[in-house]
Amino acid sequence: MSTPSTITRASSMPTTTSDSLFTTRRAHLEDLGLVNALHHACSLDSRYARYATPRRELKPSEFARLVHPAAGDTWITTLTDGPESTETAVALTHLLKTRTAGFYELAVLVGDPWQGQGLGARLTDQALAWAAENPNCLTVTAMFGASNRRAQRILSRRNVTIPAANAGVIDVTLPLPERS
Repeated sequence: MSTPSTITRASSMPTTTSDSLFTTRRAHLEDLGLVNALHHACSLDSRYARYATPRRELKPSEFARLVHPAAGDTWITTLTDGPESTETAVALTHLLKTRTAGFYELAVLVGDPWQGQGLGARLTDQALAWAAENPNCLTVTAMFGASNRRAQRILSRRNVTIPAANAGVIDVTLPLPERS
């Protein structure tokens, strides 16, 4: 599956990927309503697993920082229902730069109805494939609560050694696919 691109690499990678159920594309500021609808539809457990807080939505200023190209990449995954192609957000993926040059942090939020079907794993693979093609990305990390069994399963299936939690948080370095 091809992966979304950044502004700087648009000529070499498509900005949208699709399969029979989902479309994943780069998120834009105009998607805030879709993103907040996804947050509202997620259970407290899902939101807590992603943010370590029960937050119900993102503020416009927060989302603006996440979708700004200087921050890294944020993708929205939608389900298209009906003949009018009404978008419904089912997942949000972030691959964001950290304060350390070359280090990016991966975070994924999948809506409750779509959990357990492999979407989180696919989005993780997609983000890691993009990271491997980005010459500026040397390392990808993920941070999540020790009780987030879904994140642990995704990583365990990829033979990632999950370190012990520190203060209830797991901070793990993810291996990148082979660079082409």
